[in-house]
Order: sequence, then structure tokens, then C-alpha cells
Amino acid sequence: MPKAAKTGVPILGVIFLALALFKFVQGDSWVVWFVLGFVFGGFGIFNLNRRGGNQT
Repeated sequence: MPKAAKTGVPILGVIFLALALFKFVQGDSWVVWFVLGFVFGGFGIFNLNRRGGNQT
């Protein structure tokens, strides 16, 4: 797998998590969006390596 694909930000997962938060604030059904955000890797945003060094 290319290095860029391994180190990229899971955009789709983050979008689903943001939508879940938006729906939660509105009082609508948010659980489905939260689960989709989890499935598509939205929580990977919290594990990003921000040191920038060599990632092997």
C-alpha cells in the first residue's frame, strides 16, 4: 500500500463524525452517523503521528 494512503487523514470518517455531532445537537437520530464515522476510520484522526519524522 502506498505510504500516502497509510498516513492520510480519514476524511470520510471525519465527515460522518461531524454529521453525527451536528445531528446530536439538533436532537435528531445520530447513532447511525456515529457508527459510520467509526467504520470509515474517523477516530484515526486522534492517532495521527504529528512528529513528522520517519514512519516505517
